[in-house]
Amino acid sequence: MRTKSIALSVIAALTAAPVVAESGDAESVNTLEEVVVTAQRRTTDVQKTSVPVTVLTGDDLRKKGIDNVDGLQFSTPSLNVQDSGAGALINIRGVGKSDFGQQVPAGILIYRDGAPVAPGGVLTDEPYYDIASVEVLRGPQGTFAGENSTGGAIFIKEVDPSLVGVSGWAEAQYGNYNDVRVRGAVNLPVTGTLAVRFAVNGENRDSFWNLSGPYSGNPGKHHEADGRLSVLWQPTEAFKALLKTDYNYIDHGGIPASPYTGSTANLFDVESDAYLRGLENQTRTVLQLSYLFDDGITLRSVGSYQVGSSRNALDADGTATPLLAKIYRISQTDRTISEELNLVSPDTGALTWVLGGTYLRDIVSQPSGPIGSETFLSVSPGATPIRGQGLTGNYRATKENWGIFGQGTYELTSALKLQVGARYSRTSFVMDNLIEVLLNGIPLLGQNIVGQEERDSRVTGKVGLDWTLSSENFLYAFVATGHKGGGLNGVGKLAPIIPPGGPPARTTGVALPPAFSPEEVTDYEIGWKGTYFDSHLRTQLGAFRNAYRNFQVALYEANLQAGFVTNVPGTTRIDGVEAQLQGQYGDFSFDLGASYLQSKFDTFNAIDSRNLAVGVQDLTGKEQPNAPRWTAQAGVQYLIHLHGSDSLAPRLDYGMVSSRWATVFQVRPTDFLARQNLFNAQLTYARNDKWDITAYATNLFDEHYVTAIALANLALAGPPRQFGIRVSKSF
Repeated sequence: MRTKSIALSVIAALTAAPVVAESGDAESVNTLEEVVVTAQRRTTDVQKTSVPVTVLTGDDLRKKGIDNVDGLQFSTPSLNVQDSGAGALINIRGVGKSDFGQQVPAGILIYRDGAPVAPGGVLTDEPYYDIASVEVLRGPQGTFAGENSTGGAIFIKEVDPSLVGVSGWAEAQYGNYNDVRVRGAVNLPVTGTLAVRFAVNGENRDSFWNLSGPYSGNPGKHHEADGRLSVLWQPTEAFKALLKTDYNYIDHGGIPASPYTGSTANLFDVESDAYLRGLENQTRTVLQLSYLFDDGITLRSVGSYQVGSSRNALDADGTATPLLAKIYRISQTDRTISEELNLVSPDTGALTWVLGGTYLRDIVSQPSGPIGSETFLSVSPGATPIRGQGLTGNYRATKENWGIFGQGTYELTSALKLQVGARYSRTSFVMDNLIEVLLNGIPLLGQNIVGQEERDSRVTGKVGLDWTLSSENFLYAFVATGHKGGGLNGVGKLAPIIPPGGPPARTTGVALPPAFSPEEVTDYEIGWKGTYFDSHLRTQLGAFRNAYRNFQVALYEANLQAGFVTNVPGTTRIDGVEAQLQGQYGDFSFDLGASYLQSKFDTFNAIDSRNLAVGVQDLTGKEQPNAPRWTAQAGVQYLIHLHGSDSLAPRLDYGMVSSRWATVFQVRPTDFLARQNLFNAQLTYARNDKWDITAYATNLFDEHYVTAIALANLALAGPPRQFGIRVSKSF
């Protein structure tokens, strides 16, 4: 109740703020700066762009204390993130990825500097440092992002090198849990046409958890080292080449978790009798080339090569009870190459257009490997790959996608524009998967799938009208479609693999695991964006209705502790409204956001493998998982001028994600995730010599909440209260 009353007070104060602020000194009045969006392959004013989008600049990220994708959900309407520490399930408007299994397609694509990142939906929690902006686009992005963006897309732009002057910044932080973090960047012009930029990020932090039992490893301890090298070469005004290489090393030691009982009182008191591990390595190189022709047309290329690996081990039963002792280990590697070519017309003229083509090849492998790096699940208590009973897997999936797209905007009148876009995508998904049931290291049952393939292709796009009612008001309406590719579940029927009287042999000819169909969506949206009071206030308001066919849902196989995907028959409806507001009155600034979501399955029946005795359950009319009905955000800051040019800036941010369900079966308490109310606060003292000192606190009231459910019943805790001091210097 306390956090609820505080939240209402903050929102009430912010709503009234414009009237109060108008009485301030006119000489000190500041207005909102223009915010741009680049996801549509050209730079446009967000207030004149017919896309539901939240844009956070690098300064916004710093002020709000957002360090990775997990923090975005408390600053963006309709966004929900379930962070496991070893990856994140990202959903927008209840659409995205609903299971940590690799076979579950992602519905939210992430781009870094124009290149798709982790298309398989893993390795999604890399840090935000030296970032220029983050754009969160809501709803299907069938034209520009294409395949697997039925829920939306996130575009991240890192800071580019500059040919103008030496510059940079450095920051050091110390907080509770012995949290030490250093980060910074330096920009170095080498010649008049060549510049380089170095950026680094490093952090060490003790564990949030109190562990007991005979566990091993360094569970919950965070060690991170990240670096980026960017090189800009611009020999002429027309040609530019930009090369960026990122490296991330993240060791979180494994995530402790206990069976979920519905209570959050003791989330950080965990027992374990297993070896816990959590390690990620990732390298990405992106090359951007652009050439401006004399007629104003731009040719652009974005190519990338990425390789990432993760090794995770957790206590599958979440206890230190010998009779329940089970472990789960998984190692995987993700290799991706991608290329995109664009032709972009000038921004002037009655007709503006973009043409493009894309190619992507993504290979994910989960090898059985040597002991210690294998993919293994113990079935009997205390089992290892050479003792007791367990399952081992050797998985490899290759996804290839290519597409061509175009979008044009034609000026019907000076105020009315017609926008039409389309994309053709073709995808193939090929899977090899060997699963074996072991007894004391000897295979008894198994499945060996080689070269099973799923192919699909689709045309998606958008048709809309943009109406500039006045210089302050922009209205839009559009119909857009999206497509999420089908795929293959990893487990079929297991068969004996030891012939009577013969040596062990691999099984052949077993039943193939079931495929699942592509997911299709048609999105109807209207929106209104306004700029008022001489650019002191901006608003964005929208409403949408989505109709999904063959909606993909992840169910759970308890015996194998793995998810599998099925399609919901008929039409799944998702309707909602979203609103955002930003204000700047002199030294007072604020922002608000909110969304309301309503979803409903059509006729749908399924079996909960955790409770087979219930049999087939009627899930018709149920809400989809990971779809909070309400989200809300609010932020307020006031700049206090001190002696000279020094200043003091207190800031408070609030984010709310309402309750939601972790599975379609809606079983209490294990499937119910309660509402989250989080406050962040900071106080920044800025000196005129470009030194800043900031006292910060995240999760100010130390709310304990469950961010995700793993292996059907393990509760993964969100971060507790953290506080400390941060010192930074820019030059």
